[in-house]
Amino acid sequence: MTIPSSHDQLSDQYVRPPSVTSSIILLPGATTTQKNRHWLITLDGNDAPLFGKQLSVQPKKDTCVIVHWISDCLSSPGDVIRLRPCPGCDAHVPFPSANKYSAVQPRCTLTISLLRSMILPTNCERIRQSTSEVLSPYTWADLGITVIPYYRRLDLLPDFSSSSLVVVDAPVVAPLVVDQNLLSSSAPLPSGSHYHYYTDGSLINLGTPEVSMGWSWVQLIPDAGYLNSVAAYTHGTIQNWPSSTRTEAAAIYAALSINPADSTVTIYTDSQAAIDGLRLCASSSYSNSRLFYKTTNFELWASIEQLVHTNYLTVSPVKVKGHDGNYWNKFADSLANSAHYSDMAPLLPVDAYTSSHPVCLVYDTVVCESNPRRLFKLHFQATFLKDLLSLRRFQFLHCLYDRDDYVVDWELTWFTLNFSPAHDASFQASHATRHYTFKFKLFLDDLPLLEKLKLTCSDLYIDLLTCPGVLADQDPTPLLRKLYSLSCWTISSSNWSSYALIWGCLPVMFIDLFVELSIPRPSAMKVVAAIHNNFIQKLRKRIWNPRTYDKSKWEDAMNITLKLKTTPRPSNLPAISYVPYSSLPPPTHLVTPRDSEVDWIRNSMIQGLPWYKHLSGFMGRL
Repeated sequence: MTIPSSHDQLSDQYVRPPSVTSSIILLPGATTTQKNRHWLITLDGNDAPLFGKQLSVQPKKDTCVIVHWISDCLSSPGDVIRLRPCPGCDAHVPFPSANKYSAVQPRCTLTISLLRSMILPTNCERIRQSTSEVLSPYTWADLGITVIPYYRRLDLLPDFSSSSLVVVDAPVVAPLVVDQNLLSSSAPLPSGSHYHYYTDGSLINLGTPEVSMGWSWVQLIPDAGYLNSVAAYTHGTIQNWPSSTRTEAAAIYAALSINPADSTVTIYTDSQAAIDGLRLCASSSYSNSRLFYKTTNFELWASIEQLVHTNYLTVSPVKVKGHDGNYWNKFADSLANSAHYSDMAPLLPVDAYTSSHPVCLVYDTVVCESNPRRLFKLHFQATFLKDLLSLRRFQFLHCLYDRDDYVVDWELTWFTLNFSPAHDASFQASHATRHYTFKFKLFLDDLPLLEKLKLTCSDLYIDLLTCPGVLADQDPTPLLRKLYSLSCWTISSSNWSSYALIWGCLPVMFIDLFVELSIPRPSAMKVVAAIHNNFIQKLRKRIWNPRTYDKSKWEDAMNITLKLKTTPRPSNLPAISYVPYSSLPPPTHLVTPRDSEVDWIRNSMIQGLPWYKHLSGFMGRL
């Protein structure tokens, strides 16, 4: 058990006041960054102190590589801690890039968890060749009172008999007000009782206007005489930023929001992401850390963290195996699924779980609960793509309405339009296997028009790309037939698909082909962009001049025939009869003004999936 008002002190089971306190305050290791390299202290597998100097941080994994230093503090707990370099031990994990971060070659490096470590004050900020000893002003007798409970607060046991406790610090915040009429109440228990909840979430119709997120919780009272020990249950829905993790977090929020203050709660969930989110709550990542906004659903998790703080809850997450016949887990799953179709299922009010921070970022009435930097980047990209599609060169896109013939992959298109010359390295033999380029010989060897390029650009075809047998595990013939059937390979003035290919609007089939051949999508996009760039450059220079294409469309519109062009101009024909080519209006006005109904970024926030998947809503006819 832990003291609710402290993240680093333990008390005996069901006893609030601590028996021993420490006046030493250490900062959590999770607050360190790559630029601010600190000395860290944590525990090893035997609960012995482990010391080290930070080398490199992996923020997505909440881990850190350290230079291992050792101490005799266990044999002399009352003396100040003296550190010396570790000559090498069994725990050593090689770190080849160590020389990039340290001027002194380390003999022993380890990987530790930032969530389980704390920053250790020392008299040394930088390790030099002459550094043989580092001192800390504290003793292990003083630090152990703080470090040991902080390390153990995240111990999670996967069984039902016992579980770890998620401990949170209590910041000074305004109390969170939740309308209890919107949520069912749990079965009341005597003061100091232990509450047990099974929680689950459900997501359907992702990426469509019919998207729905359901959540549920089931309260258990073991051996209380209820049918299967189920005392109470409820379900509901939540909106915006759809994901399965969000539904799981909503279920936990709903359960904790109706739980009595100053109580112990065990949450049983089949979601590891939900348990990881509660771990971040333990380190106050959603209220104190400047990195909280890098976590998806951070507003919802911040509200969960605040609930635990303000109500003095001790929360214990327990991982259960999903779809394994567990009655209560199946019950919670069924409740969450039924929330999609129930008129009585309450909707979690947005204001309730987005009020934890004094500043709230809102985009077109939707609260931002993803990385704001990413939102700004997407808005920048979408704005420029909107401006790009308004150019006359893209006014033909309304002619690509036939989804069975030419479906534009806008992620690939955007990537290709931002083409980097570095992608051309994919055509070199030294990079071929790294980028799976040999499988892209399907493009280079078999597709129409590209055969002509072989005659003029042999440098694009290295031997590795035509090596036989590289596709022995899978017959690509059916995939090739589908690719051959695309109309874009036939260049003509009446074929808009070929025009789309040349101007960079690439079809979904290009990527689908190689994904089905077990090629990672990022690698496929990189190589396809390089192939397309070379294709266009050579096609424009050596095979076909696209300017004549536009000219022919103008001539068709003006009914200028070959006979007319080869016949001398009649002397009595007034000059105003000719409409200048530059003044010819575009065939259609494709781009519509941005509003809340057709904005692809807002649709992505509400319906899910990347913003480029919602271009159809923005562009109307495409």
